[in-house]
Amino acid sequence: MKRTESGVSALTRRDLLKAAAVAAWAVPALAQAGRGQRGQAAPQTGTQLVLLGTQGGPGVTANRTQASNAVIVDGRPYLVDCGYGALKAAVQAGLTLGTISNIFITHLHDDHTADIAAFLALKWTAAQNPGEATIHGPYGTVAMVDAAIAFSKANVEIRKIDEGRTVDPKNVFHGRDLAAPKITEVFKDDRLAVQAVENTHFPDRAKAKMDYRSFAYRFNTATRSIVFSGDTTYSENLIELARGADVFVCEVLGNANSQNARGAAPINNNTESIARHVRETHSTPEEVGKMAAAAKVKTLVLSHQVGGGRGGDNDPLTADIKKVFTGEIIVGTDQMRL
Repeated sequence: MKRTESGVSALTRRDLLKAAAVAAWAVPALAQAGRGQRGQAAPQTGTQLVLLGTQGGPGVTANRTQASNAVIVDGRPYLVDCGYGALKAAVQAGLTLGTISNIFITHLHDDHTADIAAFLALKWTAAQNPGEATIHGPYGTVAMVDAAIAFSKANVEIRKIDEGRTVDPKNVFHGRDLAAPKITEVFKDDRLAVQAVENTHFPDRAKAKMDYRSFAYRFNTATRSIVFSGDTTYSENLIELARGADVFVCEVLGNANSQNARGAAPINNNTESIARHVRETHSTPEEVGKMAAAAKVKTLVLSHQVGGGRGGDNDPLTADIKKVFTGEIIVGTDQMRL
């Protein structure tokens, strides 16, 4: 504050900028805190699934978000994967960064992790006391979180000096490397328990050369069980994890992208090509249907979609599934609530 010639206090330019910054964060947060899809009040009891992003693969598109989901239990959100666009999608779904404390990563491909650095940076910036957050995932998750914190080093130092912030991101943001070669409970609190198991997204020849792994998760709450396949081809581990689940959220590779996928000859004699990876390490509609049928799930939700249409009895993503699975099939779309 400074004094005018008349003795009346006036705001300095710095005061105005700070006030504007606070308003910019506070108003949207207050507006979104109790709002849901299309302006509806977000439910505060029970278990709800929100498909934040259903796009398959690392491309950036104008109208779809990369892999991300929210499980909301009695008003508390948990994220599964955090691909590019996930944070904006979460706000559109009525969530705020301050309420998100746990994110579960299926694997460390960038279309599942691109918004992690943004999440940690913006959660810290949004409040003087941002609260703690933990990113759970396979080997490499701790290193990823450390790198994300390092990415914001300049931002943190500037704001500590200029805004008087005192919280060190290293003290409130954590990564957890999980191991789950068999079905393992990896998290439990007062609202849910989370199990994980390795799926078959990475072929054995790749796993022999690296410690990175890919997971599927099962969320068990008092009212529902929800399973996320992660990226994977046909997986016996996944079938066991999903057995009897209420909702099975599974990736799917459209038939046009999976021709001659199994045992195909190397492309240009390259056994490690991108095209071969896509064909060999994702699930065709028929494989999705077989897994859903074997696990006897109640509802199958198609997400991380590569190819195919957007719903209906003749959707190319569902035609082959219906040959082997007789339960409910939903072709997921961004912001769909279940």
